[in-house]
Amino acid sequence: MFVDKINLTLLSGSGGSGSISFSSKSSKTSPNGASGGNGGSIILKTRKDLFDFSHIYSKSIFKAENGGDASKNLQSGKNAGDLVIEVPLGTSIFDDEGLISVLLHENEELLLLEGGKGGAGNKDLKSKRNPNPGIAEQGQRRFKKEVRLDLSLITDIAILGLPNSGKSTLIKKITNSNAKTDSYPFTTISPNLGVLESLNSKYTICDLPGLIKGAATGVGLGKSILKHLMNTKVLIFLLDPSNTELNIDEQIKLLEDEIFAYEKKLRQLPVLKVINKSDLSNKPNGMINISALEGLGIDKLLEKIDELNISSLKALNKSYLRTDLNKNEFTIENTTQNYWEVFGHEVDRITNLIGNEIDVFNEISYRFENSDISAELKLLGVNNGSTIKLGKFEFIYE
Repeated sequence: MFVDKINLTLLSGSGGSGSISFSSKSSKTSPNGASGGNGGSIILKTRKDLFDFSHIYSKSIFKAENGGDASKNLQSGKNAGDLVIEVPLGTSIFDDEGLISVLLHENEELLLLEGGKGGAGNKDLKSKRNPNPGIAEQGQRRFKKEVRLDLSLITDIAILGLPNSGKSTLIKKITNSNAKTDSYPFTTISPNLGVLESLNSKYTICDLPGLIKGAATGVGLGKSILKHLMNTKVLIFLLDPSNTELNIDEQIKLLEDEIFAYEKKLRQLPVLKVINKSDLSNKPNGMINISALEGLGIDKLLEKIDELNISSLKALNKSYLRTDLNKNEFTIENTTQNYWEVFGHEVDRITNLIGNEIDVFNEISYRFENSDISAELKLLGVNNGSTIKLGKFEFIYE
């Protein structure tokens, strides 16, 4: 089964918690509590010999390992390994905000979800303000992300035509493809890939399911077919003189209308117009005439392909990465006039502390005063005496 679209739930690993300990236990001085290990991140990595998502189709949830908790006396927690998900070249990644990235190159990596940071032990929290802190950070909580992976195959040539025009017969004739063929429409319901070895080069060719009117708006397989044109370099229109509903010119118009309605930039790609089943019709037409079934005219088609110098051509798609992918966010809600509640990863960073209650409160106050949250609240017009809620902590703003 060919799988070119899949939804995944991703969970990075939580960071391990730091520890609280002292070299001098009686006086609780000389802190030596170690830090927790970092949680595993989730990374997407392209692999050239993958051509769809069938290898991950049965697993929709991916969860990275947690970092280890620290022990006393400078024994740090173990960092978790990253979870790498391999995907084919041509993978686009989307979340609820839109496109995240397009991966087009071999062994390209995308850090999609960072693991939680390990919490600092009291040794690393020592400061002039508090030389003997009785606190440590808990590990940063895991991050969760829902994503959709969508594939546009990386090919040199895409063969398009109406149903039953002989596309699968052609790709079997000129490549190593084992595409299914038959004499009824819609035999091909997913792309077939093959490699054409000519005297000068190797070309990856894709035979796409038949296009029908309305494909650009989603009729039939529609957009699931047309998206595979974004990473190809040459289009072959395979035309059928035996079609009783549309003549050759009408077939060309239908293909052009649907393809260019889907994406205007596809007009930039070279097009070879090839009439198949020439053993049934030998009328002069100024196009490339072949019979994929009988092997007639195939040499002429291969010459035309070589003349295009495909290795020098470029596909339309370009690599892309959204720059705000792993930004540290917070949101502020003013639920009543003097009550402000703050949510987000920055809140966790400020409040994620354990240990001595007074030290915890003093550290949270210090972190809050020096954070972007405090500056944003001032811009929003918070008043002295207002209640600020950070996670489970509430305090009066002064």
